[in-house]
Amino acid sequence: MNKTLDRSYEQDEYFKKWLVGLSQRTKENYSREIHDWIVFTDMSLTEQIKKRMHDLTTQDITKRQFFEDKFREYKEYLEKKPSLKPISVKTQLRTVASFFSRNGLPLFLKRGDWESTQQQPVIQRLKLSKDDVKAMYSHGNLRDRALLLVLAQSGFSEIDVSCLRIEELKGLYDQPETEHYFIEKPREKTNEIQATCLSYEAIHDIKAMLQERANPQTDFLFVSQTKGKGEQLEVRSINDAMKSLAEKTFDQEKAKEFKTKYLRSFYNSALLHAGIQPQEVKDLMFGHGRKGARGHYDYDEITIKEAYQRVFEHLSINGLQVREDLKKVMDTLKSLTDTNVVFQKQLDAKDRELETVKNELETLGNLVKQISNSDSYKGIAEEMLDKVAQKLTENPEFMEKFRKDAEKLKSGCFKLNKK
Repeated sequence: MNKTLDRSYEQDEYFKKWLVGLSQRTKENYSREIHDWIVFTDMSLTEQIKKRMHDLTTQDITKRQFFEDKFREYKEYLEKKPSLKPISVKTQLRTVASFFSRNGLPLFLKRGDWESTQQQPVIQRLKLSKDDVKAMYSHGNLRDRALLLVLAQSGFSEIDVSCLRIEELKGLYDQPETEHYFIEKPREKTNEIQATCLSYEAIHDIKAMLQERANPQTDFLFVSQTKGKGEQLEVRSINDAMKSLAEKTFDQEKAKEFKTKYLRSFYNSALLHAGIQPQEVKDLMFGHGRKGARGHYDYDEITIKEAYQRVFEHLSINGLQVREDLKKVMDTLKSLTDTNVVFQKQLDAKDRELETVKNELETLGNLVKQISNSDSYKGIAEEMLDKVAQKLTENPEFMEKFRKDAEKLKSGCFKLNKK
């Protein structure tokens, strides 16, 4: 079991056939996870497919069930690994089953083949409330607040949000502030259509975020603000951003437990609280496949918007009135800022005027130092002092200080003349 392989199996024809039509993220996960199965069986993927085809033609039941038995052995092997939780074991098994199924040779498995035999601990799973999301929102910058609202109020996964592009969101800049924005896209993971809405709360923050970027018409909706600034925001960066908000919001234990997928669970809880019926509509809004023939029929935007309006009662963290009040505050602040600019210009003009007066006083002082016994100099000095005194009367707040300086200089002139 210690035998290791490089990833040359990625060139195998059956490996390539297996991954056709899957999302990039799923391809990466499957490529990594199939490695342990190849090591466990000590067979290449081509060898496994050829053996499977041969075994299905034999009358020997043991040979016909070879890979089903090997699957169960692999499950026991994985469960003995202390580092793997039951959900991780099931993920590894799903990869193996997918390989055979997508190559047209599905394994004949029973429900018990998937169920864990490990001891199951009591689950204390973190559940986010509206107050939790609202508290996280208060700690975010503009981009992360918009990111949080899209994840929590639309039900998109991190990879789906990462791939959103501005040019695909038609009419985004013209969207009214009081209306939800209808959006549908195939989920990157499953390719199932998800039909939901970007809430008017999210739209408000998205527009503000894009305004900071000069309202681009194309590009990814969410981009990096640090490393690789301006590039597509990757899934890992989204998780880091949400984790950072959780750490600023919750205590250490709760923050440690937080995962971005809990925001999608928050959205799902809202769907349940709103009692969305029929199930087909709920499946659409969450991005699950519609069972049976329903998946072949279309649906309309109005149905989704009406359902979302009911769901939004359980998603809203700010409310329309709060945003209108906030806008009034921002308008008032802008008005005060504009007024402050006018005052500042007036103060600057006064400062320049006072600087001129100070320079004239300094010139006068230098003149006094050089003055002679001539009465003509006395007259010049007194005339200049009168001019300065006149200017000072136009600036009462500084008048007293400069008047005293002028009197001193005037006194100096008389003393010089007496001498």
